[in-house]
Amino acid sequence: MNSIKNKFSKVDTANKFGGWVPKKIVQDFFGYGNTKMSTFAVDYNIRISKIGKRIFYNYNDIVKLLEGNIV
Repeated sequence: MNSIKNKFSKVDTANKFGGWVPKKIVQDFFGYGNTKMSTFAVDYNIRISKIGKRIFYNYNDIVKLLEGNIV
């Protein structure tokens, strides 16, 4: 799990935004397109915050998703 957190560590912006990660970083990490990102939060129970056109995803929710799907 530490390797996932290390890979996701470029999300240092999450610390600067109080645990919120910009959509583009999440999208690049998972390799998802715009269509999948439009349903990502609902499909995986990830909290979002929307300010204008910018969407932010809750960092802790994403980590829980990753930890809950370890194979």
